[in-house]
Amino acid sequence: MLGTAQWGDPYGATNAVGRLSDTAIAGIAAVAHEWEIDSVDTAAGYADAQRRLRPFAHDFTITTKVSGAGDVAGQVSSALDDLGLTRMHAVLIHDWDGLDDTSRTRTARELGRLLDSGTVARVGVSVYDDEGLGNSVEAFTSRQCHLGVVQVPANVLDRRLDGSATLAALAAQGTEVVVRSAFLQGVLLADSGGLADHPDVARFRASVTASGSTPMAACLEHVRSLPWATHVVVGVTSPAELEQVCETWASITPRAADDALASSDVRLIDPRRW
Repeated sequence: MLGTAQWGDPYGATNAVGRLSDTAIAGIAAVAHEWEIDSVDTAAGYADAQRRLRPFAHDFTITTKVSGAGDVAGQVSSALDDLGLTRMHAVLIHDWDGLDDTSRTRTARELGRLLDSGTVARVGVSVYDDEGLGNSVEAFTSRQCHLGVVQVPANVLDRRLDGSATLAALAAQGTEVVVRSAFLQGVLLADSGGLADHPDVARFRASVTASGSTPMAACLEHVRSLPWATHVVVGVTSPAELEQVCETWASITPRAADDALASSDVRLIDPRRW
C-alpha cells in the first residue's frame, strides 16, 4: 500500500527531500502501477496530499483517515471532493486512542451510516496497541458496525502486537489489517544520526551486518511474516526509492526478526513521543 504523507508534508524523521514535487509524485504513481500496487493510504491531516492524489485517485483503491473528534461525515465529504470521487474504499479514525468512550460510540455510529449509504466500503480505526484494538472491537460491535479495517504499527523493534490474538481474530473474519511504520519513518534504514543512534537501532544494524542482509530486506521480511497482516504501508520520497522497496519485496522470504531485537523503549518505537 502506497503512503502519501510526503505528498503534502515533509513527513518522516529521515526525510531529507521534504514535500514532494509534482514530478516526483507522478513518477511514484507510475512505479506503483508498474509493480501493481493498487492501494493508497492518505489522510485529511496530510496537508494537500488528497488534492495532489486527485489526478491518480481513480486508478487506486483509496483509504483515508479522519478525526473522530470532529464531524466525520463532513470530513469524508471534503475528502471525496479533494479526491474527485463519489465513494472510496475505506475510512479510518486516526485518533481513536485519544477518544473517550462516548466519542468512540458516536464515531462508530457515524461510520455505520457511511457504510449504509454506500459512501465507503469499509470503516475502521488506526490504533497503537492491544488496548486500542480491544475498545475498538467493543465499540463497533455494540453499534453493530463491522470493523472492516484496522491500521497498526509493527516493525523489527516494535513487537507489541506480533502475537495479538485480537488481530488474528479480526484477520480471520475478513478485516483488513494494515501495518504502518515498517521502517519507523526511515530510522531503521539510516546509517546514523538522531534516533538512528539509539542503542536498539544500532543493535538492529549490527544484526543485519552479521547476517549479510540489508536493513530494508530485514524490515520487509519481518512485516511480511506477520500472520495477520494483509497490507503494509510504505511511504517514499522518490520513484527510485519505491522501485527499491518493490524489488526487495519481490526477492525476500517472510521471516520474523529475532525476538532479541524487540525494543521496550516507547520513546523510540512510538513516534507520538518523539
